Amino acid sequence: MTSDDILKLKAVSLYILKQCGETDFIHLFKILYFAERNHYASYGKHLVKDTFCALERGPVPSFLYDAMKVATGSASALPGTPLGNLSQAFKPGEAECRYIIRAAEEPDMDELSKAEIASLNSSIKENCSKTTQQLSKDSHDLAWKKAWNHKNASPMNPLLIAEAGGSTSEFLRYLKEQEELDKYLAD
Repeated sequence: MTSDDILKLKAVSLYILKQCGETDFIHLFKILYFAERNHYASYGKHLVKDTFCALERGPVPSFLYDAMKVATGSASALPGTPLGNLSQAFKPGEAECRYIIRAAEEPDMDELSKAEIASLNSSIKENCSKTTQQLSKDSHDLAWKKAWNHKNASPMNPLLIAEAGGSTSEFLRYLKEQEELDKYLAD
């Protein structure tokens, strides 16, 4: 992830926490996943560049998960590293549970477009008050199942995430072409 990707991930995560307040990892991760899924399916742009992996309770953004573990003290990172810097934006929640997190700072709203905020708000409105069990169940979509059946904790295919978000077959073809072009240009 580039430094710009990390700034976006930080802003998106802090925005969710600002709207929902202190919350557990599952709520944060699933709200982010549903916003990412719908944003990518609608606009062909990733909300965040984190890799979503299929874990038992649903999709988890891997870099953000590592940052949450550092922020709550169950893992460590060297100061000044991207992971260490991201983790400083969060702090453990008031509850005595290592899976509760809260914001340590305000989100940088300059990092978020109107479309991104709309995608986030939609996901927050739909998912913030759901139980963790319901969020896990709801997130076990086509993209999650395909990755989970391949191997637990496998990265999820972005095209399948877009399909689970309701992309049409024509738009999926466009997204596939864009991914191939991006890989070609990166080489």
